[in-house]
Amino acid sequence: MSTDTPATGLPGLVQPTDPNFPNVIDGIYGTFSTPAGSVCYMQTKAKIGGGTSKHAQLTRSLVPAREALNIQEMDFNQLLQRDLDDHRIATKLIPYILDPPANALPGFYPPIVAVLLPFDYNQQPVDTFPPPAAKLDLDHHYGGRFQMTTHGHAYRVQYLANEQGELVDPPIAVLRWNPDQAKLVIMDGQHRAMSLLAIERTVSKSWYTAPKGARYQPFYEEHVEGWLRKAREAGNPVDLSNIELPVTICWFPDEPGQDPRPRPHRAARKLFVDVNNTAKPPSEARLVLLSDTELRNIFARELLNRLRRDERWAERLPLYGVEYDNPIANVSTPKRWSVVTNLEILKDSVVRVVFGPPKLIDQPAASLQGKPNYREMDRFMRQRLEVGKLFPKQFHDGPHRLLRDELGDKTFPITDDAQHQKLLDAFYDRWGRGILWLLSEVLPYRAHLDALQARYRHWNVADNVQILAKDALFEGVGMFWTIADGDQLWRENRQEAKEHSLPEPPQPDISRAWTILEDQERPEFGRLRAKHYLEAERAEDIDDADRLFQGLITYAAQVGLVMAWASLHRLTGPELAPQEVAETLAKAINAALASGPVKTRDRRKIFLKRSQTDGFHPLNELPKLQPGFAVYLRYFWLEVALIDENQALWEDLGIDLDQANDFLAKARQKYLQFLTQERAKQRIRDNEVLKLPQAQQKDKAEDMAKKEIIASQAKAHKYWFGGDIESHRARIAGALGAVERDAETKANDEDDEAEEPDADDDDLLL
Repeated sequence: MSTDTPATGLPGLVQPTDPNFPNVIDGIYGTFSTPAGSVCYMQTKAKIGGGTSKHAQLTRSLVPAREALNIQEMDFNQLLQRDLDDHRIATKLIPYILDPPANALPGFYPPIVAVLLPFDYNQQPVDTFPPPAAKLDLDHHYGGRFQMTTHGHAYRVQYLANEQGELVDPPIAVLRWNPDQAKLVIMDGQHRAMSLLAIERTVSKSWYTAPKGARYQPFYEEHVEGWLRKAREAGNPVDLSNIELPVTICWFPDEPGQDPRPRPHRAARKLFVDVNNTAKPPSEARLVLLSDTELRNIFARELLNRLRRDERWAERLPLYGVEYDNPIANVSTPKRWSVVTNLEILKDSVVRVVFGPPKLIDQPAASLQGKPNYREMDRFMRQRLEVGKLFPKQFHDGPHRLLRDELGDKTFPITDDAQHQKLLDAFYDRWGRGILWLLSEVLPYRAHLDALQARYRHWNVADNVQILAKDALFEGVGMFWTIADGDQLWRENRQEAKEHSLPEPPQPDISRAWTILEDQERPEFGRLRAKHYLEAERAEDIDDADRLFQGLITYAAQVGLVMAWASLHRLTGPELAPQEVAETLAKAINAALASGPVKTRDRRKIFLKRSQTDGFHPLNELPKLQPGFAVYLRYFWLEVALIDENQALWEDLGIDLDQANDFLAKARQKYLQFLTQERAKQRIRDNEVLKLPQAQQKDKAEDMAKKEIIASQAKAHKYWFGGDIESHRARIAGALGAVERDAETKANDEDDEAEEPDADDDDLLL
């Protein structure tokens, strides 16, 4: 149970009051000193439902920056980065406090940072507090002697001392303040603090007492009351008195006679920016590695666990071939040149093949954009993992009762290890193994990993710097990024020395290790990779391989590959294991890449984006490979896998070839439509249709683009797949014509619906 005993541990304590300073809090103090000045701080706690206790009063005294500061003086970028998202607080953070999932593990809020700032009686910010007066005196309420610094009627800070006036351990401080002249303004953790304030203000019906707070009441009150009511009706009323939050209170010391005196509001704005700009957000990879509340993250982490634990993957896909330690937030494509994939790609591969949504798997024209339907995705997951074979309709996860038909990304067994492992095994056996198989057995990825393992086996570690460089690629978590940062720092120091005509600083080992990685190992790896994949080591082949793999080691290419697998699996019988489809897909792609329309040319470079020079005709005419283009990369993989020479392979597997080829044709249509639209936009940007009336420019640009795409793609298909150029031209033109007919049909249908409303529409019109 929580207690509210003052932190001093001194005898004879009562709830301390002072008519000049009605608010009080105590805690452990310290000072953060810099050449630019000092910041004093106190560590304490706030709570809700504590009645008149000082810790409950502290909660009511915390003020979000938007309710207290003149934020117009702040840079917009700085402000918007930390603007309060009231909807997220109301729908995510407050339920986290009042109604955590039944299977949730204990959570924790890091401390809120609040700064004591001066205001006048009209609640307007003022530049400074009243000048300080210092003395050594007894505080009868706390039963001890303190060094006291008082700032008029605004605030007083007291430090526990002995009879001689010397500060003692533990470093106990008491802060007293008058809320009419001093306010605790939140500088960091505003979302966390606002979740507590919203609960407190709703329960105590005190929204109107908060400065500018009443305007936010509609965002929160209904949510808070709803969650509290839900808990009561479920027989689990929330004991608000148990809810506490750590708080760090800061103030800027103002010594007697100090000149110039501190200007707290200006310093607070700087602190606000520093705290929020220098506090690095956790990377997506770190969130996945630590998450225990989302099944998609747990499944992605399970892939890494299998790579680490299962020796069968040691040669096929070693763990050092995956980037899972990138400290940068939201990285969709690997940044380390040695790896074949990264954790975010693995996670989103999991999402696509397990959660879908199903339309993305079943419809070639579906887009990755749009708001997810989580209920539909959870239902899809239950089908994909065949949870009906794993659990009864109702079962227990420790003390919690779960319903099989409600299992999903955020509702699943976690307390019972055996039940939890059932889900992990079902995921890995049905889908996880296939993801790893495709990213290790499809020919270009296999070549990349073979080259990487060759460097691992034959690296000559002659000294400590070589060991450091090798460990950065193959052993140390985070070491690669540390070495990169160390080299960058050395280069900056060297440049600064040069600008000031100073001796060049010696290159540290960490930078020498980076030089080995970039100047020796990276080129050697590129040569080996070209040898393994293209079976050539000429400079132009190494360059082609580098550019080819820049596209293949991307989110678009790899998520597109697993989407191709998932789409093909939907065209097979339900009894066929996904792993069988994954193995067949890898076999089909590899056979197509290793062969070609003529004996002198295979298809290993079919994904290469290169200008149409030297007779090379690229299938890939995408402007770039951003994540949303995964649907187009799915088409590329399917175009390769379903070549005529592979038809017998798919027939033996039992796939419905008519449906598969129809899916491919529709995927091709979507790709050609996109290329035509992009080319038309380019024609308009290049001012090639300006001489026409504006009403005709778009049609003319689209007509020009269509002819160009038909010509270029017909040549590409003949170049890579053989056959007659006119047949390819007719097929490409037919695909684009089908797109136009579909668009016209859709437009006519919409017109018909608008002109002929049904009975319900008539009712609405009336």
